Amino acid sequence: MKHVKKLILLTTSLPLVLFTAAQSFGELEWQKTKIPATIIEVPQSASATEAAIKQKLAQLGYNGKETKGVTVYKAVRIPEISSETVDLYLKVERKSRKEKDESVVYFAVARGYENFVKQDSDAEFIKGIHTYTSNFNSWAEAEALEREIKGQEDKLKSAEKKADDLQSESESLQKRLKKLQDDIEENKKNIEKQKAEVENQRKALDILRSKRKV
Repeated sequence: MKHVKKLILLTTSLPLVLFTAAQSFGELEWQKTKIPATIIEVPQSASATEAAIKQKLAQLGYNGKETKGVTVYKAVRIPEISSETVDLYLKVERKSRKEKDESVVYFAVARGYENFVKQDSDAEFIKGIHTYTSNFNSWAEAEALEREIKGQEDKLKSAEKKADDLQSESESLQKRLKKLQDDIEENKKNIEKQKAEVENQRKALDILRSKRKV
């Protein structure tokens, strides 16, 4: 019975462990200041991850301003986080040189002028931030997929264009071959005509030579 209880406890606590591993609370260094921020590891490239997050914010009508590697969004209202207006500070970077398809997201939230949300802030507010940032993974995955699709579409277009070019070249070669074959046939006829002309001229010469007086 004790083993069963331990198994149940381990099973129920596993999602929490995974969630904690995916998100943590730390600091974002910006303008020589350390800002409290939620840190999220995303298994996609920094480029795709950043584009995905910014696209979602743009869909809400918000466009940030980048300053020294950090994109700042002023007076933003995101229902998942809070009904309040907040400022967002976003930075996305590659996890490491070797892990180019892994990224780290720094997501800082300020309630008013640089009144940054800390780990021990309002629990509901922190929960809202985690709820919102938990979407980053799926957003980045979708963006990466769209990029792969676009890349494959470009490859397909390139392959189709090459196939069309080769088809056009084949048709051109076929026309040239047909003309060459016609020219060969015409040349054969001309050769026969010319041979006949040569024979006629030889006979004429023989006739003239026969008229010489000995």
